Amino acid sequence: MDEIILLLVIIGGAVLIMPIIALVFAVRARRRTEALSAEISSLREIAAKSIEREARLIRRIEVLEAGPRPAQWAPAAAAPVATPEAIAKHAPTPSAAPVFVKAPPPMPPAEPAAAKTFVPAAAVPAPDFRPAVEPKPRPAPTRAPAPSLSLEQFMGAKLFAWVGGLALFLGIIFFVKLSIERGWISPELRTAIGFVIGAGLVGAGVVIQRRKPYATLAHTLCATGIVVLYGVSFAAHALYHIPPFNHALVTFGMMTLITTAAFLLAVRMEAQVVAVLGMLGGFLTPILCSTGHDNPGGLFGYIALLDIGVLAVAKHKRWLHLTALAAGGTIIMQAGWMVKFFRASGYAMGSATWIPVIVFLGFAALFMLAAWWSRQREDEDAYPASAALALCGSALCAAFLFLDFGAITERPTLLYSFVLGINAVVLLIVWQQPRVARAQGITAALTFLHLSIWTATRLTDELLPYALGIYLGFGLLHTAFAVLWQRRSQSTTLFMCWTPVITLVLLLMPVLCLDAVSLMLWPAILLVDLLIIGLAIFTGALIPVLAALALTLITAGAWLFRLPANTAGGLGMFLIVLGGFAVLFGVASSFLARKMPKVPLAAMLPVSSAVLPFALLILATLHLHVIDPSPVFGLALLLTVFLLGLAHISGITVLVPTALGCVLALEWAWHGQSFNAEHATTPLLWYVGFYALFTAFPLVFQKLFATRQLPWIASAAAGLGTFGLVYRVVGLTWPNEMMGLLPVAFAVAPLLCLVFVLKQHGTENPARLTQLAWFGGVALFFITLIFPIQFEKQWITLGWALEGAALCWLFRRVPHEGLRGTGAVLLVAAFVRLALNPAVLAYQTRGETAILNWQLYAYSLSALAMFAAARWLTPPGDRWGEVNLRGVFCAFGGVLLFLLLNIEIADAFTPAGERSITFDFDGNFGRDMTYTIAWALYALVLLIIGIWQRNAPTRYAGIGLLAVALLKLFLHDLANIESIYRIGALMVVAVIALAASFLYQRFLSDDPK
Repeated sequence: MDEIILLLVIIGGAVLIMPIIALVFAVRARRRTEALSAEISSLREIAAKSIEREARLIRRIEVLEAGPRPAQWAPAAAAPVATPEAIAKHAPTPSAAPVFVKAPPPMPPAEPAAAKTFVPAAAVPAPDFRPAVEPKPRPAPTRAPAPSLSLEQFMGAKLFAWVGGLALFLGIIFFVKLSIERGWISPELRTAIGFVIGAGLVGAGVVIQRRKPYATLAHTLCATGIVVLYGVSFAAHALYHIPPFNHALVTFGMMTLITTAAFLLAVRMEAQVVAVLGMLGGFLTPILCSTGHDNPGGLFGYIALLDIGVLAVAKHKRWLHLTALAAGGTIIMQAGWMVKFFRASGYAMGSATWIPVIVFLGFAALFMLAAWWSRQREDEDAYPASAALALCGSALCAAFLFLDFGAITERPTLLYSFVLGINAVVLLIVWQQPRVARAQGITAALTFLHLSIWTATRLTDELLPYALGIYLGFGLLHTAFAVLWQRRSQSTTLFMCWTPVITLVLLLMPVLCLDAVSLMLWPAILLVDLLIIGLAIFTGALIPVLAALALTLITAGAWLFRLPANTAGGLGMFLIVLGGFAVLFGVASSFLARKMPKVPLAAMLPVSSAVLPFALLILATLHLHVIDPSPVFGLALLLTVFLLGLAHISGITVLVPTALGCVLALEWAWHGQSFNAEHATTPLLWYVGFYALFTAFPLVFQKLFATRQLPWIASAAAGLGTFGLVYRVVGLTWPNEMMGLLPVAFAVAPLLCLVFVLKQHGTENPARLTQLAWFGGVALFFITLIFPIQFEKQWITLGWALEGAALCWLFRRVPHEGLRGTGAVLLVAAFVRLALNPAVLAYQTRGETAILNWQLYAYSLSALAMFAAARWLTPPGDRWGEVNLRGVFCAFGGVLLFLLLNIEIADAFTPAGERSITFDFDGNFGRDMTYTIAWALYALVLLIIGIWQRNAPTRYAGIGLLAVALLKLFLHDLANIESIYRIGALMVVAVIALAASFLYQRFLSDDPK
């Protein structure tokens, strides 16, 4: 008894709430109706004005036609000119709007009727010949705001009706309760009375509906009657078991009939509250009449019919929000059925699994078709589309639930037919309602998550073919949709372009999850890569292509590291796969870069497609112990030729230095990992072959690349990278005393190329200076490298100094900034090595002959190189930004000569056989005196040069050094050396100081500096 009371109270509460909802929609409809009425009134006013204007024109025409007809014209040479008096006499009566009237000719005086016809001239105003002015149309009346619903109207007309209906419903409930408690009425009679009251309320509502002012009361009575009929039917079945309601099928049919009647009443009476209550009762019917036995066909067949009825009502009356309510009820029924019967009825086993699959997919498809069927206006179409998407979400939840059942996950065809079917329904919904385009990305992400979980937990070698097919189906479905979406002139969403990329992530997972990878994986990856490239052609999105390239090579790398280390087994198939994908992405990237040059990252795509395969080759050489480099270098040669060919065809010259850098990196990686001096011939031939290929490439295609820079730069730089490899191979395999000839051999090619450029490229060529600078610089590098290679230690520094000076000389002929910058860096490095490196004092053992040592030629030649570079850098080329390179190099040369002076003094006083030169200012009087005199003499030389060249910094340096020598003389030498040496130092330094004073007085007495 308590249950029925609770149920009736709930239904009664719904009766109270639903009219409020209906009120909101009614007020909205009323405002819209009033707005339309105002617009119709405005149109009527405009039409009335048009009719009035037309009537005035007709009256004016009639006045003109009613006037006297002119007499026949007398034949004359010229027509008489109408006088103003005649015009005034025969003018018609003016109307509200003046018009142009042609004056008639003068009438004969013999006709007396004319006096009766015309008004005297004084009474008729003169005609106005000004252009007629159209009256300005009145502005359309502003639309009055819709009147808000007053509190009095709401309480008197609506609230009282609803409260009355609720009171009537509660009165019936309490009467039934009291009759049951007192035993007044038998259950059969109670049921009959309930049906009579419910039907009576419905009938009363239908009758009252005929009177328009009582529509709210009519809706309330019908809604109350529908609720009463539902409650009585349930009580007769569940509480009283009254025949024939004790059979569930009879009660089910009765409640279905009530639901149908509620829908028909809602449509006829335009009462949303009745439709909502009918739908609510329809969804409660299976719950209230449940037998506890599983009958999915009957249950969901009924729910489908109920949904079709709701959708038809929503479409007919444009109550599209009812579709969302119907979707919510359907989802609740699906969830309740899954919780109660899925495990109990064994739907995870065998063909029974198709039943929930059909249920979930069927309702999603039903609501998708309803969204398409009810589509009329964009602002209302969101309800059906959202309802259909909610059913798809329910289906996806069921798909995730299926992952807990091994009997389902072992059948991926069934499972992912269901999942991909949901994807297809979502894509159809998005296609017909672009406002919900984000649903495609969300569904694809959830599907990717589902596939990832299944792959990580359930994938086996036997299921791999099915998995690859599923991955490809997923990628093809969303890629085809993205292409069609683009052709529909819609802007693609971000996730549409990335769906094939996440398919590649799925294809990577079997490599990580399975012990052995089948070769059938690679055709699948190839097909997905083609999909991504094709999608990029349609949409212009290049970032997914870069991501696909990276993911493909990561997959190949994961496969590589599954191979046993330090063995070349399986390397051949790996190289074939890598080469195929490198060619694919190389062609695609070059095509996309040329087709869409302004797209972001377009220039980066060809470089990335060239670098990443070589990076994977380098990983292969580091991971595997490849004794014979021919397979790896053979693939590198094919890729290099392919990249050079692309550069020749597409004109993307950045591929040439990119290929050079990749080849050199691969060569050095293999050389450091696997080189063996016993098998040196093969790698040496490969090194030299690659060097010759890059050197000759721009020469062979000279006409095509004459005005380009990068191919010629790569040609010149090829020797720089290859020389170190060849030098190591020759030094380890065939050591000899003539290694200095090796840089001579490498200098030949850049010198020949330099001559070629000088003869073939004219001065008008914009790239000529860069070409000459690179070939000349590389040739000088190898020439100056002869000394350091043939000799050692100080010869390296001397080679740097000489090459720096040579580059400065070449800069004078070929004014390229790179030459000057490189030369300056080399000269600075040589200076630092000689001036700030203490190890130079211990390079060689002190010989028997003083002064004639390696420091003499190393420091002096380096200083001469500094002075020569300063002389060759003439203005304005001597300025590198704010730095005066001539002054810097002259200073470096002077410092080196001063250091050489001190080193030679120290060497002269160092005993023969010592391992290093010692600087000491105590214990040897002759050495101390020599330092002082040498410093003073060097200061005097600086003063002479400064005075001669009129160079103030040089004179300041001389003055400073002379001051230091005098301080040393007076503060150190006078106290620590003997008399004869002290006298000698004083005399010599005095003469030098006086000479300096004389020079200043003689030559700079009037110098403003």
